[in-house]
Amino acid sequence: MKMRNRTIASLAAMASAAATVITMTATPANAYSGLTLLDRVSAVTDYCPCRFNDNIDGTYFEKDAGGAGFKVIHGNASRHEVAKVEFHPYGEILYVYDVKNDGDTLYYKVSYEGDGGKWGLYAAPSTSNVIDVRKVNLDIPEGRKVTVTVYDDKAMKKKVMEATGRA
Repeated sequence: MKMRNRTIASLAAMASAAATVITMTATPANAYSGLTLLDRVSAVTDYCPCRFNDNIDGTYFEKDAGGAGFKVIHGNASRHEVAKVEFHPYGEILYVYDVKNDGDTLYYKVSYEGDGGKWGLYAAPSTSNVIDVRKVNLDIPEGRKVTVTVYDDKAMKKKVMEATGRA
């Protein structure tokens, strides 16, 4: 009788664990339902080099005559950093960060004026690292206005915000 009860208890525990796993994997990530803007800095890079500290890794802009860079840090509802984006006019470099291993990320649509309105969609790599960062050389002609639109979904339906700079 004891063996039968143990077998039933074991099967019930396995079924419960399986149901939990199925429920957890079937639910889409909603980590950023309370997304907040923690920091937003713009810099005219004529007067750089400039350094702007933050809790992630800081931001350093090189001198670039006529350029304007920016960094934006987003946090969750608890105001903990989850993502960061930077545009550096010197070299036309975009950095996108994911700083919370929560199965969610932000997506960054980069567009610039001229040449028919070229654009690309970027996200940080999804690894087990504490900080995931993707560096993108945008190769944008000097003097062009650059717009980075931040989305909470890859389909670009949940717009979070927009930031502009100048290459």
